[in-house]
Amino acid sequence: MERPSYIYDIDDRPPIRYGIMYALQWSVIMFPIFITSAALVSKVLQLAPPQEVRFFQLTLLASGFFTIVQCLWGHRYPVIDGPSTALLLTFLILAPYGIPVIQGGALLGSLLLIFAVLIVKPRRIIHFMTPNVVGVILMLIALTILPYLSRLMSGATGAAGASAAKFLTSILLVLLIATLGYRLRGFLKTISILIGILIGTGVFYAIELPELRTLYEAPWLSLPSDFIPSRPELTLPAVVAFAVSYVAVVVNSVGSIQAIANVTSRDRLERAIPMGLLINGVGGVVCALMGIIGIVSYSLSPGVVLTNRVASRFAVAYSGVLIMIAAFIPPFAALLAMVPPPVVGAALCAAMGVQIGAALSIISKGGMEQRDFYVVGLPVLLGTLLGFLPQGLLGSLPQVLQVFVGNGLTFGIISVLLLEHVLMRKMPG
Repeated sequence: MERPSYIYDIDDRPPIRYGIMYALQWSVIMFPIFITSAALVSKVLQLAPPQEVRFFQLTLLASGFFTIVQCLWGHRYPVIDGPSTALLLTFLILAPYGIPVIQGGALLGSLLLIFAVLIVKPRRIIHFMTPNVVGVILMLIALTILPYLSRLMSGATGAAGASAAKFLTSILLVLLIATLGYRLRGFLKTISILIGILIGTGVFYAIELPELRTLYEAPWLSLPSDFIPSRPELTLPAVVAFAVSYVAVVVNSVGSIQAIANVTSRDRLERAIPMGLLINGVGGVVCALMGIIGIVSYSLSPGVVLTNRVASRFAVAYSGVLIMIAAFIPPFAALLAMVPPPVVGAALCAAMGVQIGAALSIISKGGMEQRDFYVVGLPVLLGTLLGFLPQGLLGSLPQVLQVFVGNGLTFGIISVLLLEHVLMRKMPG
């Protein structure tokens, strides 16, 4: 795959008026993920309403802050940071033990990650990222979110439940966003996703007016309380669970950085991997002390970057600022949350479609042989399959396996590395 040309490249600084528009696109797409993660943990931990609000505010604050740090000084790629799925799963498993035990396990797990980055040389990982591996990672990023995407597009995340009309409207919106991304030129091309989101929101709210009570009743300013809710407690089960989870975080983060590097710039990759992982570890320490889910570098970026032709890391840093603002100004957070789920799903679907196309281009560039059909096809199939396992099956597995089997992206990355470099490794000559 030839490197795409961008209207704003990775180190370009868009004018602030454009940067805010790009930041809105990122924020609207990512906001439902933050809401879902916080709501799920709050429900399992049976948090009272004030603690639930606190958890959500601190989730936004940590995600926004470390997104800025990563984009400007860490991996320096246009990637958003947010709650890790692997760590979320561990949170849910350890919920019966209480927040202090979770804090202690998460704290030690993140410290182990920092120690590993400082002692080991993570840049050696680059050697293992062949076109097959990178292409599989890009496809897995898109395909492993299909269960989540289907719920968004059908409206199944709301109180009204799934609807065929919402799903069909969302599909039409996917086609509209794709057409806008192809047909528009100049600045309008760079905000094709945002234009599609605005049109889709207008259509949905023309059919059914939104509930504005949350927007009106929210206080204009709200500061999180109890940044450190309790004293962390170290227990062996929690330490082991989080240590294993942080292995999954490493795999996820490296995959995310590799994926965005292949559509932007590989020149900074050698530095980006250790710096990105180091800040993931520091972020994990901060999140553990606050009693919230640790962060990871999200993998959705390549699709959005390719769709809008904006690779600027500063545009994503602006999004981090908006997410932090939303943590302190509830009406702004409520406004971002008012975009209908089928509209967010359509925007994500359009971006992930472009990402799959980019993955196919990377894999096929040097030609494929029979071995590659297995190396590429099996991890993609298995990683996607895990998202459709019967509910309850995951809970029957040992705790260590749950962290990996419960994350299709992590499982798929490990599978492709195993096939490419061990089980079906090409012999010299």
